[in-house]
Amino acid sequence: MNSPYFPFNREPFSRNLPATEIFISRGHQELLARLRHAIETGSLAVVTGHVGSGKSTTLRATMHNLDASRYRFIYLAHSELTPGEFYKNLLYQINVQPRRGMSENKRLVSQSMLEWSQKGVKDIVVIDEAQELSVQMLGELRFVLNYQADSFSPLTVLLIGQPQLTETLRLQILECIRQRITVQYKLPSLGEEEIGPYILHHLRVAGLDRQIFTEEAIEFIYQFSKGVPRRINNICRYAIIAAIEADSPTIDADIVRKSMEDEPI
Repeated sequence: MNSPYFPFNREPFSRNLPATEIFISRGHQELLARLRHAIETGSLAVVTGHVGSGKSTTLRATMHNLDASRYRFIYLAHSELTPGEFYKNLLYQINVQPRRGMSENKRLVSQSMLEWSQKGVKDIVVIDEAQELSVQMLGELRFVLNYQADSFSPLTVLLIGQPQLTETLRLQILECIRQRITVQYKLPSLGEEEIGPYILHHLRVAGLDRQIFTEEAIEFIYQFSKGVPRRINNICRYAIIAAIEADSPTIDADIVRKSMEDEPI
């Protein structure tokens, strides 16, 4: 993806940016602060957002900024996680061989996390795609967060999912879980005024220190993407390819529109 006009030194608008190179919008800045609070206080945090809004990206940035000697991250992403599988997966990730019975595995999880807590290491359990969790699994979190007493939890649980997760948590049967939520945040899309800086940031990360999208193109991108970062990335990649094919030094709204007609964005 290079031309005399666009001398990139790496692929622009990549999804795999290092945590140090992530664009931090106002919404992402707020989420970072709330995640830090949840981790410091040892609580249940619920983070929702539409597909491609940057939830996982912000989580990576949070993990990057924490002292690895004081925190242990356990990442789970299973669409049909049952309580039994939950404890088994936790044990596998902390290098403890699970047993056959769930009650024994619960005891092993509790024992391990309490031991690490006494050493000054906090466990952070991240459950991604949490909108897929069953009511039974969500209810099980009450026991995960309450090993000894209501005033103590040796770990933080972060539920990351799409907006329907919030609807599920409103069920009366999950009242006990709602009472334990201390941080809840829906990550917003980028605002219109953030689109230009977001695009320029990604161009600079790829080695091009100037804006190549016209104001009209940026406005068009905002209208079509609704401010969702993943959609912005896709639109911009296709637009750059179209501009290279057209031998154009800039990318206007017509080039963006034409590239969207040719690609499934």
